Amino acid sequence: MKKLLMCLCLVAAMFLSGTAYGAWMYAQGNVTEIEYPGKCSNIRYAGWGLDFLLNSGQVNWVHMPVPTGPNTKARYIRVKFYTGSVDAWVSAIHVYNGNGKVKEFLDLSYSNGWKDIMLDMGSTINFLRGMGISFEIKAGVEMMSHRMIFSAAGANFVP
Repeated sequence: MKKLLMCLCLVAAMFLSGTAYGAWMYAQGNVTEIEYPGKCSNIRYAGWGLDFLLNSGQVNWVHMPVPTGPNTKARYIRVKFYTGSVDAWVSAIHVYNGNGKVKEFLDLSYSNGWKDIMLDMGSTINFLRGMGISFEIKAGVEMMSHRMIFSAAGANFVP
């Protein structure tokens, strides 16, 4: 009887415990693809990420796939990158489920150093076709560093 009561308590705890916590899954920056490599120079892929210079006055996109298992859902993404000055910045971040865009973060101005940012997509999205995170990057025309480094992107996947 005591074992049955313990078993019932455990089952009740499972159902009443609320939302299960997920696991953060990341991709390293070395899987990042530059959409228009001709707008960049000094492109270097390393084990820790992608390092390059965005040419002066240019706009470009870089894309990172995030490891996504079957029936995985996420609400939060996290990105880590570097820009060399206030004249080089990430201006937008798009999140894709396969070929469908599911979230846009627009009018951003992340610049001047390392950024480790967590973004809320507003609701939990089921990524049935794989997650991709894309960054719109811009460089001004000032005589400042337009260096960009992308080191990680990921999501907090929940059951």
